[in-house]
Amino acid sequence: MIKSVFDSLAAMMEHENLVGLHLEKHSSEYYHANNKVLEYQKKIKSPLPLEMQESLEQLDDEYNCMMLSGMDVYYRQGFSDAVWLVMETLTWSPMRS
Repeated sequence: MIKSVFDSLAAMMEHENLVGLHLEKHSSEYYHANNKVLEYQKKIKSPLPLEMQESLEQLDDEYNCMMLSGMDVYYRQGFSDAVWLVMETLTWSPMRS
């Protein structure tokens, strides 16, 4: 939910920066971690009944949503801090005490 102009700008920046971004091409750590996650998912899911496999997938989806929401907060705070820093830098003037 977008509540302000700042939220709108941050959401637009996030979207533009993430469209078509394939992290596995940019980070070997991400690539290897992703492969391990997929292996663990297969290992855990295979002995489970179908109903439990679906519950595990739903749990994974909700966990990912939670993590993305947290990252969203951090991204917006970083964006806000950067704007504040730029504004402070532009308005700074030397003073004699």
